[in-house]
Amino acid sequence: MQTLITTIPAPELFDLHLTAGHQTHYRGVAGADVYRDGVYSRALRRGNRVVIARVRSIDGADPAMLEIGVTGEDATQDDMEYATQAMARLLGMDIDLSGFYSLLERDSVLSSAVGSLHGLRPPGSESVFEALVIAIIGQQISSVVARVIREALVGTYGTPINVDGETLYVFPSPRALLEAGTDGLRAVKLSARKAEYIQDVALRVADGSLDEVRLSAMSDDDVVSELVKVRGIGVWTAQWVLLRALGRADAFPAGDLALKRVVSDLYFEGAPLSEQALTDFAMERWSPHRGLATTYLFAYIRQQRLDREQGASKAIGDAAL
Repeated sequence: MQTLITTIPAPELFDLHLTAGHQTHYRGVAGADVYRDGVYSRALRRGNRVVIARVRSIDGADPAMLEIGVTGEDATQDDMEYATQAMARLLGMDIDLSGFYSLLERDSVLSSAVGSLHGLRPPGSESVFEALVIAIIGQQISSVVARVIREALVGTYGTPINVDGETLYVFPSPRALLEAGTDGLRAVKLSARKAEYIQDVALRVADGSLDEVRLSAMSDDDVVSELVKVRGIGVWTAQWVLLRALGRADAFPAGDLALKRVVSDLYFEGAPLSEQALTDFAMERWSPHRGLATTYLFAYIRQQRLDREQGASKAIGDAAL
């Protein structure tokens, strides 16, 4: 294995710890994403090769700098450039936060909830395919169950690579999931219907009928219209793909139950919200930064959940003394 290292300026308003933490659900590992000891790592597929990319903040650098490393068999400068671009995408480095932060100054409710998350970027997926698979897994189940299934899928069908005693997994390729078949996908606790949906998406990506480059050139509305033609993909899933794979900062998954709940709690004293009411509220209050508001609210939800879990663990530990 060979490792190449470079440094780049950190984007303005960028906190690696918050962004990589959110990418891994503040648990260190989530699927193909790993964040340990201040280093975000990701195994990436380059054609028939696999490389590992790592990012860390350089302590004390002024201005702020990031160190990016790429490790692989006979790693090249092309691998380094690919890894740099991939990490920028995965960590939302190219998204402008300035307009959203101006919005926070006008929205005291949102600012009060997410003000501690200064520098969080909306983390992304390596590909539209990955974003679609993750979104399908998450349909109509809790985020905790979805995370367990995603990790099982990646650990079973992703390509492993071991460096310095640590094993990382490349997110499964369309071909690998096609070869797994519906029975193989059922074995990692996917429902029969979701297994069929993922098989269909994998086939479309493999044969080129679902093309990321073409989608990237489309407007948000056209992307949604294109994706919902695919079996198993509704507007909710398409909006998540816009946000996580295509970096569209105004994407808004209004059908998300957790999003409805947190907006209701923060703004409407817990009164139920319809999808249309939430859409209208977000359009008036947050557009064109609805996707960023969504990212911050989900980070807020995840941190609250983690605080509750840690509090419960502490209470159990104290009771045992």
